Amino acid sequence: MSTSTLEAWSAVEQRLCALASPGTDPGLACMERLMKQLECPADFPAIHVAGTNGKGSVCACLDSMLRFAGCKTALYTSPHLTFIGERLCVGGEPLSPEKWNQACGALELALEQLDDCRLNYFQLLTAAAFWLIQRENVDAAIIETGLGGRLDATNIIPRPLLSIITPLGMDHTELLGGTLEQIAFEKFGIIKAGSKALYCGGSRELNEQFYARCRAQGTQGEILSQSCSVSDVRVTLDGSSFCFSSPRGKKQLFTRLVGTYQPCNAALAVRALELLSDTLPAENGIEIGLRSVLWPGRMEVIRRNPDMILDGAHNPHGVRGLISSLNALYGQTAPLSIVYASMADKDYMKSLSLIAEAFPNARLFCTELEGNARCESACKLAERAGSLKWKLPPAAEPDMMNAIKLAAAENNPVILCGSLYFIGCARMRLLGA
Repeated sequence: MSTSTLEAWSAVEQRLCALASPGTDPGLACMERLMKQLECPADFPAIHVAGTNGKGSVCACLDSMLRFAGCKTALYTSPHLTFIGERLCVGGEPLSPEKWNQACGALELALEQLDDCRLNYFQLLTAAAFWLIQRENVDAAIIETGLGGRLDATNIIPRPLLSIITPLGMDHTELLGGTLEQIAFEKFGIIKAGSKALYCGGSRELNEQFYARCRAQGTQGEILSQSCSVSDVRVTLDGSSFCFSSPRGKKQLFTRLVGTYQPCNAALAVRALELLSDTLPAENGIEIGLRSVLWPGRMEVIRRNPDMILDGAHNPHGVRGLISSLNALYGQTAPLSIVYASMADKDYMKSLSLIAEAFPNARLFCTELEGNARCESACKLAERAGSLKWKLPPAAEPDMMNAIKLAAAENNPVILCGSLYFIGCARMRLLGA
């Protein structure tokens, strides 16, 4: 991407930041008032996706399968890796900075009439994205929640075609609650009356909580792990193959997404399209859509021999998935080179302890993001990680590219992980994309 284009996207982001309030009013009342002022009812045909991990992969699978079935789609996800325009794609491509500037102009006019409403950056970003989606006349909009679900800015969608809940884990506990049941309460909050709901499945308690929410809303709910099965999983650096069995029969499928957890994400997306076949006839796009799907920065293989993999695992739940996938690819005794950066407010010690325990021969290279005030320093990461059992003491290299070079010099598979911000920055530097 050219420097001028990146500057144009940066200007859009700065314009949105300038409109945001430092604090926000609780609940969705201000979002609803803003959307009314924008004359944007957000009543486009939507598939709404919440969960702790796997949301983006499920959304990417849905978007790809629907597009290959001939549908015009919008895909709204977060965060972006390189530039803000990645967050909204229509027909598989980002909209132009010019269109985003039109949306910003509409926001500015609307906010002049709402001087008593305080809206944060993500709320304004979502309002702008929904304003744009409303004007694109899409057949389906795949919408990923930002944080939680019940009070998330995206939850102004009045009646989605389908609400999907991916695996739940402990993350953002300071905002969502300190138990899985409390977190589930927030995530299940996207389930609306008069639509359908699909949950990947969890403990007996969470499953019962899901069904209770569906009954309360008068929603047709299904749990994937009870109605369907995934078997014969095979994971390679080229992708993941699996057998999917549902009430519609068996399918042998392959997805380009790498990881032991990706067949379950893909299965959730496939079942979603089966449930929506009466309103979105798209089953003819399933096989080629899964084969073609891309989701950058998530178990993304960017080099081979020696391998280099980018993965945005940034919480213990996601790290367990990363470990499972690396075990399937390389085995537990593999001498991996792990390049790690984390935001200071994340539970990185839990994540690092899981990696150290899983791969006793791994070497850890700690780094940081220059200019990012939230990022933990490389020295502090290495110092704290030094209390764990590594074959060699962790190395601290503040310069990201130098840390990657040091890791690559070991001539072992190099795994970059710990923060999506880190993955986005590294990806741009390594691939120029």
